[in-house]
Amino acid sequence: MVKIGVSDLKARPGGELEFKAQEKWSYLATATGNIPIVAPVRVGGTVTNTGKILLVKGQVATTLELTCDRCLEKFRYSVVASLEEEYAGAAVGQAAVGENEEGGEVRPLEGDFIDLKPAVEEALILALPMKWLCRESCRGLCASCGQNLNEGQCQCDTRPVDPRLAALEELLRKREGEN
Repeated sequence: MVKIGVSDLKARPGGELEFKAQEKWSYLATATGNIPIVAPVRVGGTVTNTGKILLVKGQVATTLELTCDRCLEKFRYSVVASLEEEYAGAAVGQAAVGENEEGGEVRPLEGDFIDLKPAVEEALILALPMKWLCRESCRGLCASCGQNLNEGQCQCDTRPVDPRLAALEELLRKREGEN
């Protein structure tokens, strides 16, 4: 758990607290499954008491093990994401938990600690690319035989077949298979 003690800060409107934390997590839970984390999760930044809320600004960084969407090989992906969250509770100025003036989420502050783990997980998930590629030039897998085209060309016939002659081509393949 990435927790920050804020008992002194809650009593000082305008006050600021710097923090750094590093934790070993085994995976990042997402809606589609768990993503292995292969390096410690590092979080750093500041917590500011604005009088109404506690504003957390910082950065999170780690390395994930992803699977390429084209060739299905595993690769390491370094993630650096910005973190900006608002926390409110009874002792911070009675700010309403739910939404702020800009429509952003205000998280509840319970006790004298801010638990950053949900915010860190969210920041990491939002920093992931839409398409996971081991490299931009990844050629993927052959649609016919499954050969990884990054490792070499396969022996499949890649010539386009005129759909009007597809039945004839199938007949020729069967005939070659008999011999």
